[in-house]
Amino acid sequence: MSLHSPIPLKEFTDSVQDPLNARFFPAGAYVSEEFHRFELEAVWFREWISVGRLEEIPNRGDYFTVNIGGEPIIVVNGKDGLTAMSAVCQHRGMLLTDQDKGNAKRFVCPYHRWTYDLDGRLLGAPQMEGVGTYDKDCLGLPRLAVEVWQGIIFVNFDRGAAPLSERLAPLDPIVAAWDLPNLRGEFLKDPNYRQCHDYDWNWKVYAEGQAECYHCDKLHHDAPGIQNIDCDSMRIEVQDDERGVFCFEMRNKVIDATVNHVGRAIFPPIPTLSEEQRWEQHSIVISPNIFMQLQPDCVILLSWWPTGPRSMRVKRHRLYPVETLEREDFVEEHKAETAHIRYFVGQDDYAFKMVQAGLQSRFAPHGPLSNREFVINGMSRWLVERYRRADKEARGAAGIAA
Repeated sequence: MSLHSPIPLKEFTDSVQDPLNARFFPAGAYVSEEFHRFELEAVWFREWISVGRLEEIPNRGDYFTVNIGGEPIIVVNGKDGLTAMSAVCQHRGMLLTDQDKGNAKRFVCPYHRWTYDLDGRLLGAPQMEGVGTYDKDCLGLPRLAVEVWQGIIFVNFDRGAAPLSERLAPLDPIVAAWDLPNLRGEFLKDPNYRQCHDYDWNWKVYAEGQAECYHCDKLHHDAPGIQNIDCDSMRIEVQDDERGVFCFEMRNKVIDATVNHVGRAIFPPIPTLSEEQRWEQHSIVISPNIFMQLQPDCVILLSWWPTGPRSMRVKRHRLYPVETLEREDFVEEHKAETAHIRYFVGQDDYAFKMVQAGLQSRFAPHGPLSNREFVINGMSRWLVERYRRADKEARGAAGIAA
């Protein structure tokens, strides 16, 4: 599908100026149904999207589902390895499952019993023999491209997309010491851990809020973890607008500062870290849908995707060394930490809710970026390049002058 931007792209010009002269996107980019549809085609159905972690599906037949912009997807540990495919039966359009996760030997459509193997191949369909439009070999589930980076699963609707690993190469030396492939999600130990959350705001409101620490010592001024970080020490480590990868680092005021109720790690630091690295906070953004906070004792991993022009879903992971999760006291000791994290996240949620409300006003600003919001400027450049590319293609296909 080719769509041109319903918002004139010249309205984004101020958003891609140099960081000290840049502004946020025009308000319509956060509220418009038409722009949302354009953005799905320009970004979400062409780019690599983070959807989860390998430890979520460790065994053959394990799967989880995700809905990206209205497209239901199954990610499964299949016969041929990791597979991502449409969850839509190719007969009548019935969804093959309504479960968030599970284990299956095959996927059977509950409507007419069309049956697919774990890699999406159609195994059979009742009473279809002799039907001229039935070709079993051509009716498998459409598949997506899949890559894994640092234990994180990415999918791409564009199966001809350039490989992901080269794009993320600037981040490899930064994350190396945190040993991400060997960390494991808190959900494995805590049965009450909730991974996915749905919200009523545009995904960019959330992404921009995660990508800056202008608000950290203001909105979160009462959080011990923020009080133990020197927000004025912020420095850029990676600012690659073309690749859409960014990282900024801040210094801790105490060793092992962590976002929790006491401001310091209550569990041992990740054993592969040096003492110097235990004094650092690294924040990583991968466009369009990853934020990571590298902390001394764990890694916070957030992924998100749009569910509508003013709604989104977030998937949260807090990743620890296996030996930390295996502690008998982990769940009990972590209770107070969890309560504080919910309070901390709640502060962000309140802000995002109120920003979305404000952006629907006739007085919604086209406000300036602060000197702590340079990553937002880089994200804007990455996005606008994709808007321009998609808009040009759509206008060319329709014979419309740019």
